[in-house]
Amino acid sequence: MNLDERIEQFRKMAQANPEDDLAHYALGQALIDAERHNEAIHVLRHVLRLNAQYSRAYVLMGDAQIADGDDDGAKETYQRGYAAAMNRGDLMPANEMKNKLEALGEKVSLDAVFSAPSEIDADDGREPDDGEVRCARSGRIGLRMEFQPFENAVGDYISAHISKESWDEWIEMSIKVINELRLDLGDPEGQETYDEHMTAFLNLPDHLFVEDED
Repeated sequence: MNLDERIEQFRKMAQANPEDDLAHYALGQALIDAERHNEAIHVLRHVLRLNAQYSRAYVLMGDAQIADGDDDGAKETYQRGYAAAMNRGDLMPANEMKNKLEALGEKVSLDAVFSAPSEIDADDGREPDDGEVRCARSGRIGLRMEFQPFENAVGDYISAHISKESWDEWIEMSIKVINELRLDLGDPEGQETYDEHMTAFLNLPDHLFVEDED
């Protein structure tokens, strides 16, 4: 499948699922791969309207802005992204954006980190009860999963930090990902693509997969 075909496939997914941040993120990534940076910026802005905690979307959008000649816009995006990533403990994207800011001659704004809104406020700050978990995807308290989906560090994290509601949403979305991208999960490349979409959808920390590969 060539790049133009990938873009059209992801565009159809995004149009069919206008509230799905993952579908729009995938489209933004494909547009960047095609060096259509201005289009990618508009798509990634929509991703962040849907999910202001989507750390990787800030990284991509800032990169696209630099490629489009808008260094000041990229600085603002990286600052907002750094704050969002630090507030959810997503340290690898946070460190990546910190380095990108320094390369642009800018320091991270710690004031932005401490003043950034957090989705944890959505439940009046209460702690999860027994059988509940504060979901890393939604920031909200939901039901704890009844099983561990994988016997590894990723499965441990999902069981502890992803609600049953978010997992059920991923299972539904995964069917679309497999069908629309024609993924063969018996093929390592197909499995890798599937894992990338799952990671983005559930907003899993990148370091889990670095550790899991060791």
